[in-house]
Amino acid sequence: MSDTPSTSSGIKQFLTEDQIEIERQRRQADWERVRSATDPIEAPAAVFDSRSLYDKLKEQHDAKKKEFLDMWAAKNSIRGLDEDETSFLARIDKAKTEKQRQLKQMEQEEIEELKISFFTLLISMKISL
Repeated sequence: MSDTPSTSSGIKQFLTEDQIEIERQRRQADWERVRSATDPIEAPAAVFDSRSLYDKLKEQHDAKKKEFLDMWAAKNSIRGLDEDETSFLARIDKAKTEKQRQLKQMEQEEIEELKISFFTLLISMKISL
């Protein structure tokens, strides 16, 4: 803010031709530092938005409001499950648990069979000794 002249009350003063030329030369020097071979030699002019502050702020506010409403629209578009869907999922879950129960039962039966065969083998070995 110290680059722009101002009065003690904080109001900006008009710039002289010399001050404008110095600023243009500073911008051109900055441009030369960052310019690539494909960029133009002259620094592009500073973009000036002639709209009023109200219009600029209104545009920002409307954009944020639209983004917020879009976010809520996406959240509200997700609906709950109806009765058919819940019953289908319940059947799937029940079938899955039944399958797991059967698998566990088969494992227990195999373990019991292995124990019996091990003990019979152990007993047969003691008898033969």
